[in-house]
Amino acid sequence: MDKITRVMSISMITNIFLSIIKIMTGAISKSSALIADGLHSFSDLSTDLVAVVGNKLSKKPADEKHPYGHGKIEYITSIIISLVILSLGISIIYGSIKKEIIIPSMIAAIISLITIIVKLLLSKYIIKKGKEYQNNILLASGYESSTDVISSIVVLISVLLMQLGSIIPILKYADIIATILVGLLIMRIGFNILKENMSNILEEQETDPTYLKLLKEIILETKNIRHVDHLMVLKYGSYYKLIAEVSVDPDLTVKRAHEYIHESENRLKTFDPKIIYVTIHINPAKEYHLIKATKKDFDQINQYRLKTIITKQKPNQEEQNKIENYIKETLKEHIKDYQMIIVDNKKVGTVGYYEIEKNTILIEELFIEKNYRHQQIGTSIIENIKKEIKKQKLILWVYKNNPSAISLYKHLGFKQAEETEERIKMALDKTF
Repeated sequence: MDKITRVMSISMITNIFLSIIKIMTGAISKSSALIADGLHSFSDLSTDLVAVVGNKLSKKPADEKHPYGHGKIEYITSIIISLVILSLGISIIYGSIKKEIIIPSMIAAIISLITIIVKLLLSKYIIKKGKEYQNNILLASGYESSTDVISSIVVLISVLLMQLGSIIPILKYADIIATILVGLLIMRIGFNILKENMSNILEEQETDPTYLKLLKEIILETKNIRHVDHLMVLKYGSYYKLIAEVSVDPDLTVKRAHEYIHESENRLKTFDPKIIYVTIHINPAKEYHLIKATKKDFDQINQYRLKTIITKQKPNQEEQNKIENYIKETLKEHIKDYQMIIVDNKKVGTVGYYEIEKNTILIEELFIEKNYRHQQIGTSIIENIKKEIKKQKLILWVYKNNPSAISLYKHLGFKQAEETEERIKMALDKTF
């Protein structure tokens, strides 16, 4: 018996006992709400049976017609559970409409209290194991069991209120109202399970940003993989299928590239055993080279810079004139220090850096067109600058509203040295 089946067996035995006790007590004590609650426990039993079968089928290995296994049976099983729950809720509400009003005995309240305690413990146990084993079937069954706790509380309250029916006439309808509430609670949990698993069966993606970031970092640990161009993780029941595109050194042989990708796949599967299937497509990394910027290039750069500053800071005319004058002075003094970034014979960005004081280099400009930013060109340029300047200090300014740039520079070893209202100074030497 596997661990999932063992949990479901405990749930089934408990639900058999509770459903029999509640239905019998409800009939004896004349409480339709308790009978409805008993049927709810019986629905737990029926869904547990479906869950056990679904779990067995979902573990079937891949075959010719199902190359990615049978994991989605887990979602189908959960959908069946949700439909059973919805139909039960509807039938309970419908049955309460023409019910005869009879005040139940206090034994119904005692049984409801016992049920609350038992079902609370059972539902917490199933949900805990569902999260531990990351199994949708257990989670669906556990959440369904949790509604039994709520419905038993409603039944308990209704029985107690009906005891006062002779004093306050309106309270004699508490049993009917409780029955309807139990039905609505059952329908609500059924709808939630149905909605979640319909999304999963349509190949829902993993969207946790922290998890996806970790996967990218694991891939980049592999030698000669320069960048993760695309990453997608699809859920197949209790396991995942990972699809990625990566940029690799364009000079690699097919054999060497295959070895590096295979190494990356093993890293991913070791990190998370749920990742069973991995497909990684390789792209040759874009090569870049630098050429001296012309005056025309520099004018375009500064026009773009001026437009960006005006958009962000919204200066008045006097401040705008000062900014323009500063840009013109920079143009005169440092045009020789600026280079254009060339990829596929196209100018895709610019880089400019120069000494602002002894042994201190400032990166004045590093701009790359949006379509080329994912190729780690900026990272390569800064790494090369670090090699060129050797023992000199390297600093740059970055706008606070550009978190991607801040993250990039932190990744390259820059520390936060100074902060203004608009910008942060990043430095390789933390003594700044």
